[in-house]
Amino acid sequence: MSVLSAMNTAVSGLDAQSTALANISNNIAGSSTVGYKKAETNFETLVLSGNFGTNLDVGGVASSTRLDVTTQGQLQTTGVATDIAINGNGFMVVNTKPDSANGAYLLTQAGSFRPDAKGNLVNAAGYYLQGQPTDDMGNVVGAQASTVSGLSTVNVANLSVASTPTTTMTFTANLPSSETQTYSATAPTPSSTGVTYYDSLGNAQTLTFQFAPIQPANAGATPTNAWTMSILDSAATAPTTPIATANLTFNATGANAGELASVIAGAGGAYDPTAGTFTVTAADGQALPINIGALNSPGGITQLDGSYTTTKIQANGSAFGIMQGVSIGNTGLVTASFSNGSTRPIYQLDVAVVPNPDGLTAVSGDAYSVSPNSGIAQLYQPGQGPAGTTDGGALEGSNVDLATELTNLIETQRAYSSSATVIQTANRMMSVLDTLNQ
Repeated sequence: MSVLSAMNTAVSGLDAQSTALANISNNIAGSSTVGYKKAETNFETLVLSGNFGTNLDVGGVASSTRLDVTTQGQLQTTGVATDIAINGNGFMVVNTKPDSANGAYLLTQAGSFRPDAKGNLVNAAGYYLQGQPTDDMGNVVGAQASTVSGLSTVNVANLSVASTPTTTMTFTANLPSSETQTYSATAPTPSSTGVTYYDSLGNAQTLTFQFAPIQPANAGATPTNAWTMSILDSAATAPTTPIATANLTFNATGANAGELASVIAGAGGAYDPTAGTFTVTAADGQALPINIGALNSPGGITQLDGSYTTTKIQANGSAFGIMQGVSIGNTGLVTASFSNGSTRPIYQLDVAVVPNPDGLTAVSGDAYSVSPNSGIAQLYQPGQGPAGTTDGGALEGSNVDLATELTNLIETQRAYSSSATVIQTANRMMSVLDTLNQ
């Protein structure tokens, strides 16, 4: 190798170390960026052609940059429901446009998604999250997508759930036996409990259950073990007037002591002793069966020692609900929560897996496009096959190790300085040759 060749080789070293310095700079700058993947610098020796055996003529060094996409960064909990991290292998699918057909599909692990003005979930780089709409049971609507072209932008705008009228109710309580055992000149105050139900328009109304003990006729009379049940409806024209009444009598002795012995329905009510339901007609005209318990059954209204206590209150139905938020499970199911307390699945997210992640082509915004080196992206449900799971409320940090980068920075600086020294030395040697002509 000539002095001039040595100088050229040193110049190639400067160029290669400049590339390494640029990659180190990018890695340090991106160390706090969500989903950032570090760039690694690979060096290779250049050998001049036509040289064989021991006469090796080195032509310098070349550098190339490779992204380490495979190595996962640390997952960090954020508490933001629409943040997504993939725990394991794979990528989220995004699109450059909200209308997926007019944009390009990309892959990313930068999952800081937020709803935009139109309700589309978009990350900090402006890429739109892709998924598949589901029905109320969480099943994908239509055919399951096998490629990214079958996905569409996840939109959470204007979601609501219709109201559901109450069709069944359960009300059981314990009535204190002491209040039907002895006569009192002062009428006792009825015990009462209100239960919310929903009418046919989704309005919340209240049925109030009142229980008044039927006392013995006089001080020496036999205990009655009987109560008057009155049911009032807040939606009725006269809300203080019962819409239904019934006389309840309880067993005083025997194996069924304290359990319902008979129910005699008054105006507005009908009792089914087999089903244990007392049916009333609500103010809007809907029939409402109320489970108060079958005769001689411990599961219904009872009369035992102690105080008045409700033991079971249940009612179906719900009011109209407006979406208040979303959550993302580890299987990729996006679930919306509503103001009426209900929840509903709305989208299924898929994880895209490629044979060679390090062969992906990087684009701006910490996203990637597939290439011949990466292979084709295949979709999997999170947690299935080679795909990792989705962690809602978390983000994947960069995979940069700052200690390693700072060490590489020192090594690069020394290698660069050494190459510069070679150039200076070669220059002095060339100067010596110049003096030979003088």
